[in-house]
Amino acid sequence: MARPIAEDDFNIEVLKLMLQLAWSDGQIDQQEVGTILGAARSWGVPELEVATLKKALEGTATPPAPDLALLRDRADEVFEAARALIACDGQLRAAETEMLEELRIILSPSH
Repeated sequence: MARPIAEDDFNIEVLKLMLQLAWSDGQIDQQEVGTILGAARSWGVPELEVATLKKALEGTATPPAPDLALLRDRADEVFEAARALIACDGQLRAAETEMLEELRIILSPSH
């Protein structure tokens, strides 16, 4: 049974957010690349979208901005993915911490 398109849209937007987080410190490492691509594969993201993500991961394209309104309804899942990404390289940089706090504010129901 095929997953609903809405689920694909949500997963793609989470991946875009993960890309933004990964680049927030001005660099991206192999653990972050592996985490993002692994999530894309496990979530069954369409190959065309994965190709777009790969370009941004390689630095040959600007990371696309996520649709935060779409993510707001499932903020807990978004934070889970964001925390997994931030933890994957074993280093918590100030820029990543700052972006995570900004994300918490942006995705809060009162925003």
